[in-house]
Amino acid sequence: MKHTLQNEHLAICVDEQGAELQSIRQLSSQTEHLWQGDPQYWNGQSPILFPTVGSVCEGIIRHQGRTYEMPKHGLVKNMPFRLSQSDAQSMTFTVGNDENTLLHYPFPFELSITYRLRENVLEVVFQTTNTGTEPLPFHLGAHPALNLPDFNDGDDIHGFLMFDIDGKLVGNGLKPGGLLWPEGSFDVLLDENRQLPLTNHTFDCDTILDSRGLARACTLLNKVKKPVATVRFDSPILALWAPCGGQAPFVCIEPWWGCCDRYDYHGEFSQRPWTNTVGANDTKRISYSIEIFA
Repeated sequence: MKHTLQNEHLAICVDEQGAELQSIRQLSSQTEHLWQGDPQYWNGQSPILFPTVGSVCEGIIRHQGRTYEMPKHGLVKNMPFRLSQSDAQSMTFTVGNDENTLLHYPFPFELSITYRLRENVLEVVFQTTNTGTEPLPFHLGAHPALNLPDFNDGDDIHGFLMFDIDGKLVGNGLKPGGLLWPEGSFDVLLDENRQLPLTNHTFDCDTILDSRGLARACTLLNKVKKPVATVRFDSPILALWAPCGGQAPFVCIEPWWGCCDRYDYHGEFSQRPWTNTVGANDTKRISYSIEIFA
């Protein structure tokens, strides 16, 4: 079931399946800013990545001497959430562990995602609650795909990304299968305006994965460098991705509080780099926002 929310600036739609955002529509122009999931390129739109982000080594996680199969990007993106709260400004969707999740992730949990509209800003708040008796380790990531205005695959430049840092992004190398390969890191140079052009080859590397934790905002600009949307976050990792090397009508700006495994990681799940931990009966709050410009 899908649920809608709007104010005088924006209208959004969220599907209970995966609590996935389906639409961010600007009311003044009726412009749709969220990718609509055409499978020719990618059938996702804005999946929630939990309790893992990206791939895990050998497709398994390890906890107290046992192994558990874990699919790429975790479990909840395919789970039915329930609408647990709604008012004139927000909607909250909640999911918890069940018999199936415990086969893959041996921790009791409750995850709530709140979508809140404040004028022309969509705020997304994740609350992870430990409903068990031992510490709860988890990774979490957002994966919103924003449309590129007036996309034409024959253009040399489809738009720009502008950052709040100078100089460069530092991409982590990835092995086939999406595992970290630190020896393959590379620099992505920004111009004097802190901008990165989006071309048909920007993502020949597949994903630009900067794990320095320096950037706090990324703005999508159109072809004439007019701001379209700004994603703000406080995550330790920023992932940027589009399929087909970048020859696609959208770009994903992804704040990650967690990451894929190194290609050679065989340790405990709780000891993975960038792991968040919540104590028994406690809750951790994480958020990001998307500002839409007229």
